[in-house]
Amino acid sequence: MFGFLKGRKKSLIGLDIGSNVVKCLRLETGGARPVVTHFAMVPLVPEAIVDGEIMDRELVIQAIRECAELAHIPKEPVASAVSGRAVIVKKIVMDKMSQTDAREAIFWEAEQHVPFDIDDISLAFQVLREDVGANQMEVLLVAAKKDMILSHADLIRDAGFRPAVIDVASFASQNAWEFCSRAAAAGHAGDPEDTPATAAGEFVALLDVGGGVTNVNIIRDGVPYFTRDLPIGTVRFTEEFQKQLGLTYEQAQAATQGRLAGLDEKAITELVRTVGAEIYHGLEPSLSYLRAAGEAEGIDRIVISGGGAKLPGLRDYLAGCYEVKAEIADPLGALDWSPEVFGDSDPADLSPLLSVSVGLALRKAVEA
Repeated sequence: MFGFLKGRKKSLIGLDIGSNVVKCLRLETGGARPVVTHFAMVPLVPEAIVDGEIMDRELVIQAIRECAELAHIPKEPVASAVSGRAVIVKKIVMDKMSQTDAREAIFWEAEQHVPFDIDDISLAFQVLREDVGANQMEVLLVAAKKDMILSHADLIRDAGFRPAVIDVASFASQNAWEFCSRAAAAGHAGDPEDTPATAAGEFVALLDVGGGVTNVNIIRDGVPYFTRDLPIGTVRFTEEFQKQLGLTYEQAQAATQGRLAGLDEKAITELVRTVGAEIYHGLEPSLSYLRAAGEAEGIDRIVISGGGAKLPGLRDYLAGCYEVKAEIADPLGALDWSPEVFGDSDPADLSPLLSVSVGLALRKAVEA
């Protein structure tokens, strides 16, 4: 089912099933720039999905169907994504061998690195460096519990669609950001596929701040060096705004989206810094691991996406913590669309929320 490491391009619908919102987006990729042809998003009932695990299937299926109906999505293959504790992404070193032999050996290697029974997981891998010395190679290992993958695929089928790719959410965000970065660097004259997304050797921390989880993906030269999920998202900020500042739920929701009219901007920004410190402390073990491995002294850039991208002061706080540039992701920046696609919504406000769905819609599907 994993389709995120291989395949030839074909049209896919990006279906992002988040803990707070379901989003579906379709791209037409035949022209000079991809075009958004269909889009919709619908809210999910709280607790329908918790920590990446689906707690109420019928509510989620209903939300997917409603989202697809609003977007008038055609019955085409779907790319979706998973995250959470049942997903493991790890770089490993193993003996040099052919791709065919590696497919056999990867199961034995996984037993040494994955805290699940080998019979209970789905595996995918990609050789990152074919020679790292001592007759060894570096491999990216991705493992997910089979029951979660199958349940996610069945959910999409029950909603009336065919799952073609089950990706990892952090990889989908990376795909969208790299595509847009290459397009911006290439300009109108160049080819994004031939243009690097970043300066060589630059470490970038991609933070997708969702409803209940923040996906962290630290990458360099297109390679994920450290991936993890932090148990903090916009729900936590909303709760603290209500509890500490006495805001209504509607006011707290508006504050998380940067709409501060009539609210105490200073108090909200200070509280964002206090709660946001959990994201900073959650990042530190990742960076300590990279430092200990001799792979990085620190990060060079931070990119924030997701529903929490516009939390007042979060970008400046994280930029100050690491003394690096921090930016808000703009996955729509390299795409075209007709004004009616997004209805009354402002594409500039929506864009940071669409990293996963855009990255999924840009994916390469596996063809038989």
